[in-house]
Amino acid sequence: MNRLDSYIFSTVAMTMALAVAGLLGLLIILTFLEQMKDVVNDYTIFHVFRFVLYSMPRMFYEVIPYSALIGCLAGLGLLANSSELVVIRAAGISTWSIAWSALKPALILAFLGMLVGETLLPDSERMARVDRVQAKTDLVGITPKGGFWYRENNVYMHFDIVGQSGVLQGVTLYYFDEKEMTRSLYAERGIYHDIGEDKNYWLLEKVTLTELGGRKVNVEELTSFEWHTSLTPNLISAEIVVQPDKMSIRELDTKIEYMRTQGLNSSKFELGFWGKVFQPLATVGLVLVGISFIFGPLRESAMGTRVVMGVIIGFAFRFFQNLLSPASLVFGFSPIIATLAPITVCFAVGIYLFKRAR
Repeated sequence: MNRLDSYIFSTVAMTMALAVAGLLGLLIILTFLEQMKDVVNDYTIFHVFRFVLYSMPRMFYEVIPYSALIGCLAGLGLLANSSELVVIRAAGISTWSIAWSALKPALILAFLGMLVGETLLPDSERMARVDRVQAKTDLVGITPKGGFWYRENNVYMHFDIVGQSGVLQGVTLYYFDEKEMTRSLYAERGIYHDIGEDKNYWLLEKVTLTELGGRKVNVEELTSFEWHTSLTPNLISAEIVVQPDKMSIRELDTKIEYMRTQGLNSSKFELGFWGKVFQPLATVGLVLVGISFIFGPLRESAMGTRVVMGVIIGFAFRFFQNLLSPASLVFGFSPIIATLAPITVCFAVGIYLFKRAR
């Protein structure tokens, strides 16, 4: 890395870091104020602070693309305002070389975002939601009102309370064949036993097993019952607590595979999966647009104008994403198309403007 390359890199990296700090600080304040509205009885300011703390990895992950865009506009804008970009280009440095120097800190930022999204984000988001629900409802579980329904092949299941650490309360299973219900099972409690190597099971306690065969109904009381299923506590909590775009790629892949084997629609999880996979590309695409604007339409604009333009571009990109994601679920087109379309537009606009600026 030569001196000019290093100088551009450090300048853009600094402004990107400031953009991350600014946007992250703004989200922290807004989240804190929003949660303060719910402070009553058992949900105290202590819980608000914990919710904000647990939510910080999510906030950091979400601001990465927009911080990279604004930071790039600000960093290269500083160089443009002081005529340093003109001098650098006069020294024989091509615009592509300058662009590559500005892209390097964005790639590092995208990598950090992906690292946080795969390690800290899923667990911290789960902790934030569970802690908030338990504090506000005074329950030991994370179950929505009315319990939680799920299906696996021909077995329909209902859980009154889904607790943490693999504990279920009020477990009801309904078994069906092609025509009718063949048996039902009710257990007061179910505890997950993680043995490994496909030997995991739920140990159901105080079980009432009802067999339905023709005109005869057989009811049997059992102290315990081993329920072997591919359903795990992580799959349940992921379904209830964490949105697909907050889960890790590994969790999403497991969830998609499970739902496909059960013949269930996995589109919303596929959207989350591809969104996570292509997040670094989205960051690079937005930064490329920012670079092309510095060499083109915003060459002689003030710093405030550049920052505002970065915010507008970021909002437009987000709006496009939020428009296509539900549209893919409603109209049934591929989640990959819904995810890649805004990114492709960014690259197309960025490359077009960049070539014109040259």
